[in-house]
Amino acid sequence: FSHVCADKEFFPIMANKARRTLYLIVAVNIFVYMNQDDLMHWFQMFSVDDGSIVSMFASMFYHADMMHLIFNMIGLVIFGEKVFVNTKSSVWQSPYAMLLIYLGSGICGASGLVGLSHFFDAQWRGRMHKNRHAVTCSNWLCEKVGLNWMTHSAADIYTHLFHADEAIALMHFKFVRRIGASGAVYGVIGARLYTSSFSIWHCAMSILEVL
Repeated sequence: FSHVCADKEFFPIMANKARRTLYLIVAVNIFVYMNQDDLMHWFQMFSVDDGSIVSMFASMFYHADMMHLIFNMIGLVIFGEKVFVNTKSSVWQSPYAMLLIYLGSGICGASGLVGLSHFFDAQWRGRMHKNRHAVTCSNWLCEKVGLNWMTHSAADIYTHLFHADEAIALMHFKFVRRIGASGAVYGVIGARLYTSSFSIWHCAMSILEVL
């Protein structure tokens, strides 16, 4: 690919809109962090067990601490400028493109967690079913006297005791509340990696960006 790199902006009006949108996102992140404790009473952080759209969007602006906020915003500004402002494409300079990538990345990150949770849950259910099947009595008398109920209960206890680490990890994965701002920022960084390699409307990444 032949990259188009020039100091002169092809669409200065669109570039200004993109820059304003970028710094608006930064301002929202800073505002949310400054009022995070109060906002969390109304908009909780995302968890797989909760999985609500409101908590998903709210978590895209939550940060663990000041350093987390600073590093995320530095990365967002540096890479966001390269992707959405310093480009020769009016499509990439659209505020809608920026919001789509930022919010879409946050949604994809949360959806990935939900997908992993279902995958791990299916593995756990498969283990439970396998252990139950191993002690199942197929004789009609076993069902008549309730023997299978007792053996299945014993199998469940065995599975939870001898695979307690997996059970605890699964519960933690499903119920822990997560801060999702980094996922949205990583989406912008990913867009920079893509445009650096495959977009003719963006400059290739500099050594400073790589570092």
